[in-house]
Amino acid sequence: MRFLLLTLSILTIFSAYSQDERSFRELFSAELDKEVRDEVAEDAKYVVTTPLYKIDLDGDFRKESIFYEFKDGKSWIHFLNYDETRLKSFKLEVNGYGAKVYKVRVRNLSKDTLGLVFFFYEGLTKYTEINSTVRLYFVTIDNKDLSKIYMEKGPIFWEEKRTHQGHYFQRPNELSFVDFNKNGTKEILVKQGNTANVFMYLKRGKWLKF
Repeated sequence: MRFLLLTLSILTIFSAYSQDERSFRELFSAELDKEVRDEVAEDAKYVVTTPLYKIDLDGDFRKESIFYEFKDGKSWIHFLNYDETRLKSFKLEVNGYGAKVYKVRVRNLSKDTLGLVFFFYEGLTKYTEINSTVRLYFVTIDNKDLSKIYMEKGPIFWEEKRTHQGHYFQRPNELSFVDFNKNGTKEILVKQGNTANVFMYLKRGKWLKF
C-alpha cells in the first residue's frame, strides 16, 4: 500500500473562535477524557486548530477524522469516528514557540496493523542558545479495532541549534519502513548519517527500540 501524506495547514485564531472551533468544542465537551474535559472547561487564551482531515482508518469505506488543537501552550491530536464521535485524544509535549503537527505519514506496518507517524515541531526556544526540534509520534491501530488506538512518543527527527558563540548546525534524519526480520511487520528506521535507530512494533501499542 502506498503511504499517504497529509499536510496539516494551521488556522490561527485570536479572541473569538471560528465556527469550526465552536463546533469542535461542542462535539468534545461531553466526550473527552477527564483531563481533556478539564482543559476544555478553561478559557483558552490562544487556540489553533486544523479542519477535520478525513481518512479510512479501519478499511470499512467510511472515513474517520483527525484534527490537531493547540490551546494555552498544550497540543492535542484528536481522532473521531466516521460519525464524528470521539475515538481518542493524545497530548503532545511542547518545548517552545510555534509548536504544531506539520505532516503525517500513514503506512500499513503489517496486514493487521496500520501505522501513522506524526511529525511534530516541538517549538523554538531562545535563551542563551536558539534551539528547535521535530519529534516523531507513532500511532498504531491493530486488527482495525478503533476502540484501541495507541500513541508512542518517538525520537527527535530534526534539530536546529545556534549557540551563544554563534555556531549553527542542523541535524536532519531520514525515515523509512523496512521489514528487517522478514516476519511480515515493517520496522521504522530513523537514520542520521552513519547512525540509525530501529523501532520494532510488538502489538498493543508496545515498541522495542534498538
